[in-house]
Amino acid sequence: MLSATFTVALTAAGATPVLLPSISAAHAKEVVDRMDGILISGGGDIDPAGYGAENTASSEIDPVRDSWEVALVESARAAGKPLLGICRGTQLLNVALGGTLHQHVWGSDDHPDLWNADRTFMHEGFHDVSLTGVLAEIYGTDRRRVNSYHHQSADRIGDDLSVVATAPDGKVEGLAASDGWPAVAVQWHPERLDLADEMPLFRWLVDACR
Repeated sequence: MLSATFTVALTAAGATPVLLPSISAAHAKEVVDRMDGILISGGGDIDPAGYGAENTASSEIDPVRDSWEVALVESARAAGKPLLGICRGTQLLNVALGGTLHQHVWGSDDHPDLWNADRTFMHEGFHDVSLTGVLAEIYGTDRRRVNSYHHQSADRIGDDLSVVATAPDGKVEGLAASDGWPAVAVQWHPERLDLADEMPLFRWLVDACR
């Protein structure tokens, strides 16, 4: 189930959101052709088999969603359609372009274990990020404080992608296409932060679609 915070943020930025269920990857090109842009949201972990790794710490895997979203990324790239990835969306973008993932990044001061004692509730973490490239341009700054829910992150970076945000512990917090395709992805959840502060990111997607 997709949180309404995504549609609220997109609507506030001037978009008309269309929610896409996970269906056969064969329909991705047809769907992308009808859209102005694509947002890949957060969710469960990506199957490590998709990037040639054994499963050491991945859960809540949905193979249909994985193949569908990889196909959406590939179709959006081929058509030059703007794409914004959020949390899992960052990891998905990296995997779709040939990258790999750290399957569990908790263990540092910046990415601590967020589960409570009996693993019934996940806390919200916060840390600073350093921004470069298009993300620094979007936000008008080279440093921000963001939330953190993720336990995975990009490891080997995919083809034609650049790292444009990092946490103090060096983990990748943002990626952008380096080949002219308007694609940006952030590891944090901007839709759960103050929208006044995060609106530049959602407006970037809307402006790129226009």
